[in-house]
Amino acid sequence: MRHRRLAVFVLQLLVTSWCVQAAAGFEPGRVTVTPSTVELGTFYGGAKVHVAGNTLAGSKVVVVVRGPSTAEVFNNLGRVGPIWVNTGKVTISGVPSLLLIFSSEPIKACLNSAAIDHYQLELESLRRHIQIEMKGPGRNGIADDFLAFKAHQGTYRISSGGVQMGVTAEEGVSYSLDFDMPKTAGPGKYEIDVLECSDGAVVNNADLDLAMEEVGFPAVIARMARERAPLYGVMSVIMAMVVGFGIDFVAARIFRRTL
Repeated sequence: MRHRRLAVFVLQLLVTSWCVQAAAGFEPGRVTVTPSTVELGTFYGGAKVHVAGNTLAGSKVVVVVRGPSTAEVFNNLGRVGPIWVNTGKVTISGVPSLLLIFSSEPIKACLNSAAIDHYQLELESLRRHIQIEMKGPGRNGIADDFLAFKAHQGTYRISSGGVQMGVTAEEGVSYSLDFDMPKTAGPGKYEIDVLECSDGAVVNNADLDLAMEEVGFPAVIARMARERAPLYGVMSVIMAMVVGFGIDFVAARIFRRTL
């Protein structure tokens, strides 16, 4: 009889401990990103990233991936008679180098207009923040062309979906997101903002870092370009000459055989 009571007591203790651990594991606002570091090696062709977390029941989730804000320089093309020529340079800044937006519902169903503009979650709000420096006429339409170029490149993407919501429980609901980092994403620190929304406003904001690091041969080349620019320039010229001579040699052998 005594052993039976002891066994029942131990079982109750284990069940209580499991319940406490389960409750502690479901922590609203807790977010994780996997992997936290993406290696850009020689054969890098994009990377899959997983974001998961918990939020309060009834909340909606928006996940924003932003790249570092850097100035980008483009050629400004203008028409001279029947042909298009380069009429100068355009420097665009004030916006992230990469912007990926995912949500559990359409953006306008998650947030009001003021919050959408504050977090720059639509193209119109992005357009108002773009800074354009250029010489000469033709500023009109450059912002639209820039946004269209980014969308075509895959570095700007706004998706009304992607965030999967789990089954709602008494303590809250879990969510997850799987997305692909573009092949064109360069090295640097990227920010992942997870916005938990309710009644059109952000009620909780979690910030995570995603590092993109060059490794292997690309890292050696990048380090050489930064630290030994003259040597990098000489090697670039030599490599170009070797490739050029190699192509000429192969072409000569091919044409010699066909004659």
